[in-house]
Amino acid sequence: MNERRFRQLNILTIIAVAVGIGMMLFFAFVVSDGGNQKISFRTPKKLDDTWVLYRQGESDEQIIDLPTKLKAKKGEIITITHQMPEDAGEDSAICFYTEFQNVIVSIGDRRVYESGVLADNKMTKNAVPGYHVVDIDARAGETVTIQLASAYGRYSGRIPGIYYGSRGDIVSWLIRRNGIPFVVSLMILVLTILLGVSLLFMTNENINKQKAAYGFGFIVFAAAWIFFGNTMMQLLTKNQFATYMASQIFLLLMPLLYFMYLRSFAMKRRYAKIFEILIYVYAVNFLTGIVFQLVGVCDFASYMFFTKILIMVGLLLLCLIMYLAADTYADKSIYSNFWANVILTGSCLVEFILHFFRFYKSYQGVVLQIGLFVFAVLLMISIEKTVIQEMNAERDAALSSVGHEKSQAVRTINTALIYRALNTAITDLKTHDQSNSRLIYDTSMFMQHNMDAVYKQGLVSFDTELSYIRAYLGMQKRIHPGLEVLVEDKVTEFKVPYNTIEPLVENAVEAAVETKQDGKVVVRSYERLDCFAIQIVDNGNGVSPVKKFRAKQDFRGLQKQLKSSVGALIEVRTKPDKGTILTVKIPKQGYVIKE
Repeated sequence: MNERRFRQLNILTIIAVAVGIGMMLFFAFVVSDGGNQKISFRTPKKLDDTWVLYRQGESDEQIIDLPTKLKAKKGEIITITHQMPEDAGEDSAICFYTEFQNVIVSIGDRRVYESGVLADNKMTKNAVPGYHVVDIDARAGETVTIQLASAYGRYSGRIPGIYYGSRGDIVSWLIRRNGIPFVVSLMILVLTILLGVSLLFMTNENINKQKAAYGFGFIVFAAAWIFFGNTMMQLLTKNQFATYMASQIFLLLMPLLYFMYLRSFAMKRRYAKIFEILIYVYAVNFLTGIVFQLVGVCDFASYMFFTKILIMVGLLLLCLIMYLAADTYADKSIYSNFWANVILTGSCLVEFILHFFRFYKSYQGVVLQIGLFVFAVLLMISIEKTVIQEMNAERDAALSSVGHEKSQAVRTINTALIYRALNTAITDLKTHDQSNSRLIYDTSMFMQHNMDAVYKQGLVSFDTELSYIRAYLGMQKRIHPGLEVLVEDKVTEFKVPYNTIEPLVENAVEAAVETKQDGKVVVRSYERLDCFAIQIVDNGNGVSPVKKFRAKQDFRGLQKQLKSSVGALIEVRTKPDKGTILTVKIPKQGYVIKE
């Protein structure tokens, strides 16, 4: 059962990978607009030297190199200009990254691009972080002008590095820079949704689907946060504000679902109370952020800064709570969640420290994304393990109940009375009808072994299993007079799993009698240097038991049972219309039978 589930998970993983790669290629080469230029693998050139800077209300100009951070006031307009280089053409485009800044790009007197400006309704239009890819169609020597302004003083004077080239070059460069996290987040998104959907169709009532749903929901929202915040989505939708707002809404919801998931582990009231308080805090934070954005009191540029601090505090507090809970309950699933949370918290702290260093500016968010991806995978594995453990526990309980019911059913049968009556009939027939007497004896022994098989498990001596086989062969010999049976039991002092050899003999007999009137079956046991061997030979039509097994048991199930219990292997040799030879090799102590 576990192997089948793992096969299903493998299939889901393959589907997710295929969808992720397919969507990546679709976004990169079909949907993304490369203008009239083909997508290429050339890196755009930097245009960072000797920009002319103009400040609002000042007549003096200043020469600067990019990137730079100037002292500027809230709302102050900063203008920079530059002549396009000699290799620029009509198909040229420029690319640059801004945070919370309004942007206007002009070529000469022509305004060719604007973002975040003329915001009459703060609910639907604000300056948000993102890349700007601007088709400028400028010839060499023409002047490109960029105006920047921000409603936040700390962003007003930030002027980023600027690249130029064909649009195809720029799109290709952005794909290479942002493609991997985009594909990984998409894969996690699809895989988690598929796992969640499969969970809905599970009929096991004892599985805690609510716990798994909260865990999967958090992973989906975490992947969606990275997915919608990725530059690839901005290129696809050409709507920076919408993708940014979507990613921030997912970020607001992530802690809420995560704490709901962890609340399901809290058994003691004091731990549950802490999680409930955290859930209320982040629920209020989510609603407050949405309301502030809708009424224009405060947009996400300021509010999300507070939210990220709140999330960081919550993660640190959570590490302490989970450690105490894991130590109290000694629960492996809590320990696995604890270490996953440590990885996430550590990546957040490292990201916070690194963002102060200039060398990390071009890799902003990479450490956090890696940490979040690792965390999501560990959390997904933990959830799946929990679901499988719950299903296995239910299966074991069901099997135990069925086994108990079978044992009770057998015990209700007065087998002692039946065997006494049969023995009386055997005694009376011995003097008058020995053949029928033998048939009744074999039937009695066969019935006893079948009764024992209901509740007996473990290993028995081959001599005991052989008595079962002899009883079966005696009955078949009487039913099929032409059947020739030969038992060569040279060695019987070894053990086999109960009721595993008789089905192999049963298959041999059925194969022999279904094709030939003078069928023949040989059962022999012998000793080798490394193993004990049981050989079963029939002169049937030579069809492998893997293809057609005539006993009621499953041949592969018998193989697994023999392998797991005594390390035995079944060797099969067949010849069409000649017969089949099955050899069960049971290794001696200290030996291993190789396939």
